[in-house]
Amino acid sequence: MSDAQLAAQTDVCVKCGLCLPQCPTYLKTQDENESPRGRLSLIQGWARDELKATPKLTGHVDNCLLCRTCESVCPAYVPYGQIIDRFRAATHGQASTLPLTRRLKKTAMRLSLTSATFAPLSGRLMSGPLAGGLKSMARLAGAGDLTAGLPAPAPALPEPGLHAPDGRISLNEHQPPLPLGEGWGEGISNESLPAHPSIIGTVSLFMGCTADLADRETAWSALRVLNRLGYAVHIPAGQSCCGALHQHAGEPETAASHIRRNLEAFGADAGTPILNFASGCGVMLSEYDRDDATETTRQFSQRVRDLSQFLAGLDWPEDLALRPLPATVALHTPCSLRNVLRAEAPPLKLLRRIPELKVVSLSAPTRCCGAAGSYMIDHPEMAATLRADLLDLIQAAAPACLVTSNPGCALHLRAGLRERGLGHIEVLHPVTLLARQLQ
Repeated sequence: MSDAQLAAQTDVCVKCGLCLPQCPTYLKTQDENESPRGRLSLIQGWARDELKATPKLTGHVDNCLLCRTCESVCPAYVPYGQIIDRFRAATHGQASTLPLTRRLKKTAMRLSLTSATFAPLSGRLMSGPLAGGLKSMARLAGAGDLTAGLPAPAPALPEPGLHAPDGRISLNEHQPPLPLGEGWGEGISNESLPAHPSIIGTVSLFMGCTADLADRETAWSALRVLNRLGYAVHIPAGQSCCGALHQHAGEPETAASHIRRNLEAFGADAGTPILNFASGCGVMLSEYDRDDATETTRQFSQRVRDLSQFLAGLDWPEDLALRPLPATVALHTPCSLRNVLRAEAPPLKLLRRIPELKVVSLSAPTRCCGAAGSYMIDHPEMAATLRADLLDLIQAAAPACLVTSNPGCALHLRAGLRERGLGHIEVLHPVTLLARQLQ
């Protein structure tokens, strides 16, 4: 079938090749079909009805990580991510190149994260007393990669509603145990800590579908830091998955249903920022107006901010001190944060507020960890190959912890560290480290 709009979008590419040395899959394979330019040419041929959507053709497109590094260097501003999503939607269900076991694992992943029925149950089971048995069952079923990178259980997520600074924030009720070891948690006891004395602003917090399984401490850390800075945090009831997993899987109708729920949940208050602590979700939220540019979607997308980006832009009070941490941390920058949100600097700026902390940056244009949403399930071999490069750098740096702003990257890297016998290297969100060091 021909697709005039998709053909026109691919025509924007001038075939200069500047994207090739930036593409992780091309660098690993040296195959033109595994490059942005090659994939655009294949899609262009299909859109003009010159090529068929064979398993070989769709396989090359499916191998794309959607890291969108190519977009950051493209002189013609080709909307590469939009083109890939559109092609996958048009060919969804045709000539699948994924084995049945991977399709089943991908379905299980999506249900456990985004289903209104299964997601709450998944969170309770994986963090409850049955968690160990469920992880063992997952390994026996060949789906250990779905659970290997999950962190230790943490307290339940904060309830929807307004969480405002009221003078006291209880560590007893909400904070998980602080890690043991020299330099970590010194001088902290399970007592209430003073918060900011008054509210100076209100923000809305997007929780995302991974929070209940993998990001509970990050959610509490966001509340704690924002409250200490004087911000009331509104957690809207009824919010949903951002829709990215479905959008990139060629299911735009399902993604649109999640978008509608979030637009309704967060309302039309243009003055209230919408903060997120998962950079992959941040990209999707900030692009709600990409395919449906209405006044509602434009206003919503303009309100979206990455949590670190928002915090780094605030004037911190002089009396809000952070405890020194004489340790080395490795900082990983997710592709979504660097290439699309263009917010690579804020996490480093925040970490530099911690006295005596040494930060080793792992950032490089082609250094994708291989997580990429469900990519680590769909293409585990390439995902592991890409992750190995990062693990080598982490191992050489020998950090006390690894900091990243995306839960998918955290899961993937945490599992890789455990495989190498480096499970003692904790994987955290940068704001979690800030929260732990608050005086």
